[in-house]
Amino acid sequence: MAQPEKRENSVLFSLRELRQIEEKRVEEEETAERDAEEARLRAKMDAERKTREAEEARIRAEKDEERRIREEAERHAREGTLRLQESEAKARIEAQAALEAQRLAHEMELKRHEIAKKRPVGLMVAAGVLVVGVIGLGIFLYKKNQDNADLQAQKDAADAELEKSNAALDALNKQVAELNNQMSELDGDIGKANAALKAAKTDAERQHAQDQVAALEQKKQATANRIQQTQNQQKQAAQAREKAKVKLSKECLDNPLGC
Repeated sequence: MAQPEKRENSVLFSLRELRQIEEKRVEEEETAERDAEEARLRAKMDAERKTREAEEARIRAEKDEERRIREEAERHAREGTLRLQESEAKARIEAQAALEAQRLAHEMELKRHEIAKKRPVGLMVAAGVLVVGVIGLGIFLYKKNQDNADLQAQKDAADAELEKSNAALDALNKQVAELNNQMSELDGDIGKANAALKAAKTDAERQHAQDQVAALEQKKQATANRIQQTQNQQKQAAQAREKAKVKLSKECLDNPLGC
């Protein structure tokens, strides 16, 4: 009886061993399938992230180009307007000077006829009046030239300030774009860390994955804060740019002699 019992135990042991081998094979297949699925999900997430980042980069590039073209057009229009206003102011001054010269010439002619009928004292008085008039005209023209020079200096200073503001705004726009790219990369890393957390089999692996997720979330929050700060700086730079734009007052436009 001992021999058949021994054979029976041997068969049972072999069956258990085969069952264990089968269970291990099934477990390995499930693990392989799970790993393959996780790899597929990670690849899909990476592809979606890269597609999203490429689209965001394209949109940012289009917006930057549109803004550059718009600002360039505004700058050309502003410079053209200022040149036209300067030309009109110069033409008004020249026309006024010509009218003033004609008026003085006419008065001189009248004075000459009157003086011819009067004593030499009248001639001296007329000459004095003429000298005063010529001096006054010279002072008037000199003041207008000085005013135009001051206006040009203000325009040059405003243009320099505007270029400075545009440069600062461009730098901030690039910084925001870089931070947004970092946010996209962090989202991808957090997705991978969460996938690793779900796939963790031991407490040590789970703890490591949890620590990694917490660190990435903290880094993401810090990056979001930096984006908010940079966007606030963008608003300030945009306001500074608006203040730097040269705008002539209504009095300058209404004054026939310019500003």
